[in-house]
Amino acid sequence: MKKVFVIERFEDVFNTVRHYLFNTVKHYLNKDSLPYISFQNVREALLSPDLPSLIILFGNDSFREIRMDIADLKDNPLFVNIPKILILPFNTTVTREECRSLDLQATFFIPVENLKFQTALSNFLLRSPRRVFRIVVNVQPDGSNLRYSGISTDVSESGMAFKCVSDFPIGEKLQVSFVKPKNRSRLSLKSEVVRKTSTPTGGSVFYGVTFRQVSEKETRDITHFITGN
Repeated sequence: MKKVFVIERFEDVFNTVRHYLFNTVKHYLNKDSLPYISFQNVREALLSPDLPSLIILFGNDSFREIRMDIADLKDNPLFVNIPKILILPFNTTVTREECRSLDLQATFFIPVENLKFQTALSNFLLRSPRRVFRIVVNVQPDGSNLRYSGISTDVSESGMAFKCVSDFPIGEKLQVSFVKPKNRSRLSLKSEVVRKTSTPTGGSVFYGVTFRQVSEKETRDITHFITGN
């Protein structure tokens, strides 16, 4: 299984704001069911017996120290070809232009934008093709006339992620539908809840559903939607 190394480089780990933002990134990983291991510095990560598929480095406000951390990762033959994402503090003096000289596949600034971060995770971990998008989805439990609204985060050929204030248990069978922006036609799919995670604020829940009993036409429709055709 793909593992992510999260290297927390902030000096003051227990600072409330930084700690919250750090946990927000871990929440994004949990939402995508991506296992991760946390480290306090690069040296700890290099001593780990595990080998990651992706490295997320939280940099501090020092380009020199960030460059040294990246150099240490590159000097290790086991880590040199692993994709690396750098996350910089809010109001940092380090610029994106400076970071382009480093061996990085992506750079984000706090607060990290959820949708772009999810897209980067999908690309670097070579997961199934998916489209990151935000649109209203209708959710209807099987055998019920009640309909609920949610906000999607992404869709793949096998399932969808969305946020909703309603509570659905794992294993709940749902009918999920949304209007495709390109031609305004509605796509409705039988689904099953396979994961759920509360948002950091606790006001809603992120759900992951897998599509069930998908017809050939529905498969083509999903593929066309993901690719934008």
